[in-house]
Amino acid sequence: MGVPLIYFLDDDENIIKLVKYGLRNEQFNMKFFSRPTALIEAIKIEYPDVVVSDVMMPDMDGIELIEKLRSLSRSMPVILVTAKAAVDTAVRAMKAGAFEYLTKPINFDELKLAIGRAVEVGRLRSEVDEIKTGFRQRYSFDSLIGESEPVNAMRELIKRLSTVSEAVILLRGESGVGKNLVARVIHYTSPISDRRYLEINCASLPSNLLEAELFGYEKGAFTDAKNSKKGLLEVASGGTVLLDEITSMDLSLQAKFLSFIENRRIRRVGGLEEIGVDLRVVSATNSDLESDVAGGKFRSDLFYRINVVSITVPPLRDRGKDVILIGRKFIEDFNTKFKKHVKGFTNAAERKLMAHNWPGNVRELRNVVERAMIFAEREYIDGDEIALTSISQAPIYEDGLHLPKGLSLDQVEGEYLKNMLEWNNFNLEQTAKELGVTRKTLWEKRKKYGLLN
Repeated sequence: MGVPLIYFLDDDENIIKLVKYGLRNEQFNMKFFSRPTALIEAIKIEYPDVVVSDVMMPDMDGIELIEKLRSLSRSMPVILVTAKAAVDTAVRAMKAGAFEYLTKPINFDELKLAIGRAVEVGRLRSEVDEIKTGFRQRYSFDSLIGESEPVNAMRELIKRLSTVSEAVILLRGESGVGKNLVARVIHYTSPISDRRYLEINCASLPSNLLEAELFGYEKGAFTDAKNSKKGLLEVASGGTVLLDEITSMDLSLQAKFLSFIENRRIRRVGGLEEIGVDLRVVSATNSDLESDVAGGKFRSDLFYRINVVSITVPPLRDRGKDVILIGRKFIEDFNTKFKKHVKGFTNAAERKLMAHNWPGNVRELRNVVERAMIFAEREYIDGDEIALTSISQAPIYEDGLHLPKGLSLDQVEGEYLKNMLEWNNFNLEQTAKELGVTRKTLWEKRKKYGLLN
């Protein structure tokens, strides 16, 4: 990891000489400055691990310096040292983001410990920043692959939202179109991209557990609540939360969630105190919400509240040659995963991909390309390596389902489950009841067969 680089700033040359002597045997690479402007110019060339600065200086004080340094690097810890142990100054320093606040005369044991802790924290912050930078690159506007008119329109709408962090957004579209990807792009191209992003699948838990996960609970709220726990809405405060399959919420929880969106305050299960929560809410559904409202399955007031900005993610069959562009991106991804060097598709393979209706949308395309890549031995994937199934397009009868010969048991179960969901208009409770399984088992089956979106 190398020897830590420490910048020390004090306008008193005697203090600088004292620190040089006091830290002479430490494993630090120390650079000393007597003016803040000189330190700032040095940082533009080389970032230190830690900055140690006096508070009172003629050009700018230590708190102003912190604010300057925060604009250059959020991960760089700053330790302030002052001759006056004023409480209000210490409070201002910590609010400005000082890592630690020490008083003169300098205790070198304290200073060494503070620098050591700051170095570790700074390196952890840098690692987190690198991860967040990676997410911003991965979920940039370029990750919305496609040149078709529906995708260009969707991309432009998201770009207009990128400067706004408060909008309530509803993502609509069929299963497998990539609503989760769109939600991540919305977050990681926004002003709050460095904040928390959480996805919550509302269909994955029974209503009482979903409420506890969303809103948290107080100790003793129910039998197993041995300690208080923050809910995911509270944990994500300041960032973005995606509520996937929001139509799976029962009506009583919908009412509580509506109250949260209206007031931006939550109350934990079993709690009395209201807690302020500020975050962007993105909801997603593959259901016909208007029909759900008309049928009394979804609250009309909640529908209007989450439908402030509506984005429809287009199905793959309406995206023309985007199928090929997305397929090529999957080849790049699987080249890395499988350590292969496939260059693309043959003309025959592209014609086959373009002719397919893609009922499973982008998820189905990804699975098709992955299978082809597993067995690929040539530079280009040919048409005979593109394994498409026609079961999704088999005729559906009112009292049954027609399936071709030669299907595996998993294929039959997956197709039957898909059609059961469609027959019940994606009413999960009714589907689970007719199949004779719990909602948890239904969720696991949907996950297995790629039917969660």
